[in-house]
Amino acid sequence: MLLITSPRVAHSPPGQPGGFAWRYLDLVDERGDGLVLIWGWGLPFLCPPTTASPADHPSINLAVYRGGRTIFYHLESLDPARVSRSPDGWRFGDCLLQSRRTVEGWAVDVEVDLPVAGSSVRARGQIALRGPAVHGIEARVGPHVWAPISALAQATAHLNFGGEDVRFSGRGYHDENVGERPLPALGIREWAWGRVAEPDSEVLHYRCEGESGVEGVEVVIGEGGRAATRPLESWSEQGRIGGTYGFAACERLEFNGRPVLAGPVVDESVFYLRFPLRTATGRGWGERVRPGAIATWWMRPLVRMCVTTPRGSSALLPFFSGPATDRVSRTLAWWTGAR
Repeated sequence: MLLITSPRVAHSPPGQPGGFAWRYLDLVDERGDGLVLIWGWGLPFLCPPTTASPADHPSINLAVYRGGRTIFYHLESLDPARVSRSPDGWRFGDCLLQSRRTVEGWAVDVEVDLPVAGSSVRARGQIALRGPAVHGIEARVGPHVWAPISALAQATAHLNFGGEDVRFSGRGYHDENVGERPLPALGIREWAWGRVAEPDSEVLHYRCEGESGVEGVEVVIGEGGRAATRPLESWSEQGRIGGTYGFAACERLEFNGRPVLAGPVVDESVFYLRFPLRTATGRGWGERVRPGAIATWWMRPLVRMCVTTPRGSSALLPFFSGPATDRVSRTLAWWTGAR
């Protein structure tokens, strides 16, 4: 169900129909605020046709969190003609994304330029990450591989959307997921993932439950990016968070003797949950995914309400996308054509 591998230097779409490849970057500061950025091809949550080439289904997603709440959200399915590679990196729409190995380790630089539904303003800014390249993990291939790329990194963000100026500085993390088959076809019933930025290490967990049983790995990344892996030999859960759509996560988790607490859910659906994580000395992000529920018929219209598309976006898009502060006024402007 899952193989952990060393990172690819180049980011590119897989060649198999129904496959996927996305890169993930997050930032968390000492208060637990921050952001998550995801870009790539064939993102399973957008339900691309399983017979389609992933290159025909690029997307970008940015979520910004403060005080335990989402203050900005953008998920965009892009026309493939608006995605191109250049010497400076990948251009997804009007955003430029560079993820590259350097002499010092790894660097990510993002120029953010996103539309805001129901408004003439745009969300613009910069996100940067500098940290060691993760090493010490064997290169492996399989139908689904996960590669931590950089951890124990320093990250900054300066974003402006609709007059709201947001700045973050904290610990950054960067990884990649690549699959050669559609996610629901990998035999995964549910997975749990998380990362916590401890003072001198990054502690990751990835656990999959599926048709063949349970597989899990703990990864501890130390100074210089050196990774040590071991199986999840113990796993216990208590309490409950989420559940609005029938899918919940645990409030208290312990794996391999490590206790972790989860905060209130900041992103929730019938197939996906995202929430902040904390320990006595660290902060981070976690997620739960149910691949088999991604294509639930009644959930698809709700997902479409949140997605900016090249054509035919939902009439409720401004309410679920863009800054949280003015979503009602933008929705009214969208309906009346006053934007």
